Amino acid sequence: MTRHLLLLPSLLALVAAQAPAPAIVPTIDAMLNTTALTPADPAAVNALCDSYLSRVTAQRTALEKETGKATLATFRRYDDIAGLLGAAAGDASLIAEVAPDEPRREAARACQTRVSEAATALSLSRPVYDRLKAVPLAGTDAETQQVVKRTLADFDRAGVSRDEATRAKVAALSKRISELEVRFEGNIADSRLTVKADPAELDGLPADYIAAHKPGADGKVEISTDYPDLMPVMSYAKSDALRQRLYTAFQSRAWPQNDAVLGEMLATRDQLAKLLGRPNYATVALENKMVDTPAKAAAFIEQGVAAGGTYARRDLARLLDRLRKDRPGATDIAQWQTGYYGQLIRKEQYSVDPQAVRQYFAYDDVRDGMLQLTRDLMGVEIRPWKTATWDTSVEAYEMLDGGKVIGRFYFDTHPRPGKYSHANVVPLRAGVAGRVVPMAALVTNFPAGDHSTGLMEHRDVETFLHEYGHLIHVMLSGKVHYASSNMSNIEWDFIEAPSQMLENFVWDYDTLARFAKDAKGNVIPRDLVERMNRARYFGEALGDRRQFGFSNTSLGYHLGPPQTDLTAQYRALNDRYSLPTTPAGVHPQTGWGHLAGYSAYYYTYMWSKTIALDLWTRFEREGLRNPAVARAYRDRVLAPGASKPAATLVQDFLGRPLSLDAYTARLAKGK
Repeated sequence: MTRHLLLLPSLLALVAAQAPAPAIVPTIDAMLNTTALTPADPAAVNALCDSYLSRVTAQRTALEKETGKATLATFRRYDDIAGLLGAAAGDASLIAEVAPDEPRREAARACQTRVSEAATALSLSRPVYDRLKAVPLAGTDAETQQVVKRTLADFDRAGVSRDEATRAKVAALSKRISELEVRFEGNIADSRLTVKADPAELDGLPADYIAAHKPGADGKVEISTDYPDLMPVMSYAKSDALRQRLYTAFQSRAWPQNDAVLGEMLATRDQLAKLLGRPNYATVALENKMVDTPAKAAAFIEQGVAAGGTYARRDLARLLDRLRKDRPGATDIAQWQTGYYGQLIRKEQYSVDPQAVRQYFAYDDVRDGMLQLTRDLMGVEIRPWKTATWDTSVEAYEMLDGGKVIGRFYFDTHPRPGKYSHANVVPLRAGVAGRVVPMAALVTNFPAGDHSTGLMEHRDVETFLHEYGHLIHVMLSGKVHYASSNMSNIEWDFIEAPSQMLENFVWDYDTLARFAKDAKGNVIPRDLVERMNRARYFGEALGDRRQFGFSNTSLGYHLGPPQTDLTAQYRALNDRYSLPTTPAGVHPQTGWGHLAGYSAYYYTYMWSKTIALDLWTRFEREGLRNPAVARAYRDRVLAPGASKPAATLVQDFLGRPLSLDAYTARLAKGK
């Protein structure tokens, strides 16, 4: 099976022009089981997009014209369209993040908008809706009933039952929203800023960081807002002035250009909500979530803030006390100071030096440790996958179960100019039992290599496992029977829970001892891991307060039309809960990509955290390496994808409903 099969329509057209033999159109399964992720130029990106969308249009048109009795096969034909749209969105998203030049990335962003437009057209097709509504569900299995009922509800939410004129307005507004979301994220990707620093201002930073940041011809060191540059400065630079300059630059990315984009995006979303008969866009966005109303989301935020209030204030007071040792009389602490003084407290009061910890986490070892952890916990095998990649640094793997390939994935884990600068997983293919093998790509920006070039912070190891957890979820949910049952369709405020639960393993000594070694091969000391765990909880409640501040901002921005001054609105919403408050002179909203992808439901991260901690209680109680627990987690939480409601997945694994008790107990540990 070649990876160029998606281009067969154009290739066969060329052959047909030279010979009378009719072109053979590849089956949908053949299209979905291949990828074309290395387009040579923007024209190739456009051709790839065309190949998907022409097939989508043909399939949708055929379904709209279908007559006779609707059957389950009718829904399967719809589901094939959903699978094609998912594949098109996945390929376009990945190319937009990792393509080597801006023209190809821009072509991929244009494809993202076209795919979104095609999805909207499908969701507003009254003939398709009528056919699906006529599918008889009596006698079908639970997965079928779940996915068909959810699909019909999605059609209803999209406005399919409105009159033709209203549907046309919905389509136009949805298209504009998609264009604005893509532009918003594109502006962030293109908004890399730099600050200049005197070499002396790098005092306190790791030696390898200083070595990699040589002064230029002007005698100054250039430091970017990319995460690999940013995070070490915010944690280790003794220069308060440097931290403030870099923080200010980072929190003003894509400003002012994204301010107008965000304002129009929020206003257009509000218009769409009103057109759909909802009071605001937050109502639209939350209707299919576990926390399904803005009022419930606001109540959850208040509940979380109240639970952690005492602990967050305690954390802030400890940071201020440490600042006063350097600045007697200081009355408050700024956001660009919390990371630096937090690591000093861990070093001085918990005997944990993050720079010393780094020596045990070389990238190559960490990667191998992540793969081995998957083998151990999930009972699968992982081997290299021989396939073309878009950069020489990209690695490809296959996941096998019982000798059979059950998933394929890419690791694009190191920074490059123009590449997406954050960390995420891009689902490329939704697995369907017996038909389509799931595929995904992990995109991060970690240092590459061994102990000489690739040392990672422990927090980066945690991030690696978190994002890799999403990838595992894609792989192991690949045996559902419909593309529409894939894990990406689970209630989105559950989506982070499995990954957050998995993070706990990199705080376990027995897990770390398998791969955390220094350059001489010495395993990370047990007493160091114990100290790391004691220090782990310091500052957590304060960090959660910041997350609740973001959650309130995300929700508040979508409770009505935007205010004229989006920075002032951000400050009012965020600073109601976040500690420390937002400093003057920054515009965080313009560089906050989650406002495009998560809209009103950034609270997802904290809601998912409460679920993750509850799931973890069973591992703690029955054993982190207990194969029966790991298998139950795989089978009852990951494998079902979206074939069951998220609350049912939690209950199936825990044997009881979700509880917030584990989260409350966690907050009390930060002494």
